[in-house]
Amino acid sequence: MATGLEKQIWIFLGLLGVGLYCLFLNYPNQVIFDEVHFGKFVTAYCCTGERFFDIHPPHAKLLIAGGAKILGYTGGFDFDHIGESYGDISPWKLRAVPALAGALLPLVIFGILRAVGVSLSFSIVGALAIALNNALIVQSRLIGLDSMLLLFEFSAVLASIRGMKKLPQIEWKWWVVAGALSGLALGVKFTGLAAIAIVMCIVVITLAEELRQHSVSSILFSRYTKIVATVLASAFIVYVGGWFLHFQLLTNPGSGDAWGIPTGNFVTDVIKEHKTMLGANYNLTATHPYESKWWQWPVMTRSVFYWTGPNGEWIYFLGNPIIWIGSSLIFLTALFSAALSGLRHWPRIAWIFLAGYLIAYIPLMRVPRALFLYHYLTPLLFAILLGVWWLDATLSGETKKKAAVGLGILFVLGFVAMAPVTYGFNGWQEQVIGLVSSWR
Repeated sequence: MATGLEKQIWIFLGLLGVGLYCLFLNYPNQVIFDEVHFGKFVTAYCCTGERFFDIHPPHAKLLIAGGAKILGYTGGFDFDHIGESYGDISPWKLRAVPALAGALLPLVIFGILRAVGVSLSFSIVGALAIALNNALIVQSRLIGLDSMLLLFEFSAVLASIRGMKKLPQIEWKWWVVAGALSGLALGVKFTGLAAIAIVMCIVVITLAEELRQHSVSSILFSRYTKIVATVLASAFIVYVGGWFLHFQLLTNPGSGDAWGIPTGNFVTDVIKEHKTMLGANYNLTATHPYESKWWQWPVMTRSVFYWTGPNGEWIYFLGNPIIWIGSSLIFLTALFSAALSGLRHWPRIAWIFLAGYLIAYIPLMRVPRALFLYHYLTPLLFAILLGVWWLDATLSGETKKKAAVGLGILFVLGFVAMAPVTYGFNGWQEQVIGLVSSWR
């Protein structure tokens, strides 16, 4: 049961997220980076009904389109090129849903840390590591998919942990929600398949711990079989439901017809679409000046340039260096410490966070197409979770309190230092240029 103080912290984190992620979304009033693609897709769903082809599933774009429609967006914009002025169109209507997803993410991380027993002070540290992470803010404040991918993935983790803590009683609502959120994550990008894998990993790790404590029984395996079936069924229903809406809304001829025209036979069309998407995704061989390699991501050596304004303003995908690089160092320190003391002594939750990191990271090492720094966001959040948990478990007394306060101050300083290239204003832009140059 949350105390009065904890409720106040929830409110504070919510307001902080909205302030950092959701205010002044009309700026810049120009098309930024991938908005040139996703803006077209969203407009098709909400307004024109013209068929298009994208390498990602439809769910996130459907949610953005639904939000934009509710807020009064009626289309009429072609998203011709990056830097194109929106004119009389208010871009905040299209950016609102991704921004809200980003604003909610610190609350989810706070909830996960509290659910696994992390102290209030270090749970706040974990939430601030998300709220003050410049890269997450940049990615959330444009028409894009990643903030929703992260929100669904880590909300599924939170639901699974809640369900896990109720065992041996099965509270079906948590596992239904975990499956539905996993299905939504997969519906954002195929990398969202990691959400389902992580939920399954939570189930397996919990089962393994029970097997060490109890004798093997048919009742035990029956319980976990039901949980797995519930998660997978819920994920499947949500995922297929998004595709149903996709075909229902896109009924007019469009650019996507070059990749094949739907037949009305729903199952056949979905299978054919997936074959085309996976083939197109795998065969993306074009290079990009801002692409990066997987081994560069933990130390943020290669940023992504998103936008430049008429007076030399910039927007870069760059993280808060204190949080980004610091989380990598603490993550490695935690692993080294655990290796010295014996990994078998690690508690279940540490294994869950480590498994989440590896599940989200390792498959990207094998992808042949150009990848970017933002592909590391899911592993980054698991590194933050593990690092915060480890610090909380390692430190004690006044040292813990001082460390929490010190980290919070450092996070704020790192955020402020990078703010000009996060929001695209001049401010102390000249002072940031040297830092940005070294990362680009």
